[in-house]
This record gives sequence, C-alpha cells and structure tokens, in this order.
Amino acid sequence: MEQPSEKIGRALLAAGLFLALAAAAWQYFSPASRELMCGRDVSLALLGERSSALLVYHPFSSTVNAFTLAHSKAKPGVSGWHRAVDLAKAAGGTAAGEKVFYIALSSAPDLDALWGTLNNWRAEPRRLAPAISWVSGLRAGGATNLSAFDLFALLGEFSKLSSSNFILTRISRRAPGSLPGDEAAEEDAPAPAPRVEVFNASGRAGLAAQAAKRLRALGFDVITESSYPTLKKHTIIQGFSSETAALKLRESLGLEDCIIEKIDSKKSVAGAAVILGQDFDVKK
Repeated sequence: MEQPSEKIGRALLAAGLFLALAAAAWQYFSPASRELMCGRDVSLALLGERSSALLVYHPFSSTVNAFTLAHSKAKPGVSGWHRAVDLAKAAGGTAAGEKVFYIALSSAPDLDALWGTLNNWRAEPRRLAPAISWVSGLRAGGATNLSAFDLFALLGEFSKLSSSNFILTRISRRAPGSLPGDEAAEEDAPAPAPRVEVFNASGRAGLAAQAAKRLRALGFDVITESSYPTLKKHTIIQGFSSETAALKLRESLGLEDCIIEKIDSKKSVAGAAVILGQDFDVKK
C-alpha cells in the first residue's frame, strides 16, 4: 500500500512539473520573452511627450544601443505602437511591428536615472524597489504593449547591465532607414586603422600627447591631439561614424565603465574621439 508521504511526494512532483511547463509556455507565448529566449535583439521604445528613446538590447553581447530623439508632440489618436515603429524607423530599424515594444511615459526618458540605478543597485538594493513598483503598474495603466512576463523578463535582463553596456546615439528626424552608419557593405573589406581624435580636458599638460602615443602604438591613426576648450571632470568617448572605433578606443584606454556618446551629425573624418577628463590615468 502506498504511504501518505509517497503520495504527497508524487503530488508535489506533479505540481512542480505543471508549474515548470506553465512558466515555459508563458515565456514562449510572451513576444519579448520569446525573442530573448531565442537570443534575438529586442527593441523597446520609451515614449515621452516631446522626446523619446529607443533601446535596442543585444542579448548575445549584453549591449544596448540607446537612440534618443527630440520631436514634436504626438498628434491625438496616434497609438503608442505606431509611435514606436516610427521611432524604430528613424533609428534605422525595421518596421516589424510585432518586434517593436513600447512604454509610454509621462515625461522625457531619463537615461541618466536608468544608468544610475543599474550602476548602484547592487550596492544599494533599495534602488531597485521603485523600478519594480513602476514596472508592476505599467500594464494596469495601459502604458505598454509588453505582457507582465515580458516586463519582468526585461527587468531581469537589464539588472545584469551597467552604464558601460550602453552606446548612446542622438538622432534627428529623417526618412526611415536613412540613419548614417550602415556599414554592412564595408564588412567584407579589410578594416583600416581606426581614426581617432584625442583632446585634453584635464588641465594636466601633455596628457593628450601621452595618450596619443599610446594609441598609435596600439595601431590607431590619431589625427588630432589637442587641448579641449573647457575642463571636464569625467572622461568622455564620442563615436562619430562607427561603433567599432569607439568600442576599440574605450577598450584600449581601459575605460570599460565609460559611456559612449554617439553623435551621428558630427562632421569629422575620425571614427571616434576621447575627451580626457580629470579622472583619466594614462598609466592604466
């Protein structure tokens, strides 16, 4: 005769299996979670009244392309989904609507606040509580086309990141798909030495020359080494025509925690520039 403890064990095993299957099904049928499960990019539009941001998360490399766009107030009746697709087009993406998700905000997207939370929540776990509370209320307010499962899946993914995982691009309104930097046709050609500019904003004499010497030894084509007109507390890396140059520049200078600011309207033959702030240590 089967013992009561055995019956309880079987019941618990069956319940656990049922919950696991239900969670797997929920994940599969939640669009963003399915994209993450398959290792595909997820585009999330943060829609403000007069400025918006598109976060394109690449799970394979754990990086986020953050495109910001200032715009006029949306016309009455325009849905969040249509605004998200329009933003994706302006950033050079596709119009695959089922893969463009959005969150409507009551104010402009504050990426600095996002980065501050991601950088510091491990040391101060209480910083994550407001984010969880905010995510919990999004579905109830009809401010997103993400499911509850998707929201918490994305929260879990982003909690692994810090500001150094983001590449920032400021874009202007233009025809869909015309964003500069489409280098697919160049991928087959041998990569030239990255052209970079070095500016000294630290107030310490000779810092640009020292950094330029180091970069040339690492294979960079340093076309400018000069003083910057104002002092900067923190070092800044700017990407002009190519993410690759900016990423290589950041890595070579040991600045893994430095945010890359992408400026698509910059008129420069360089691919990237570094503005050396007072925090820069050339000996790193």
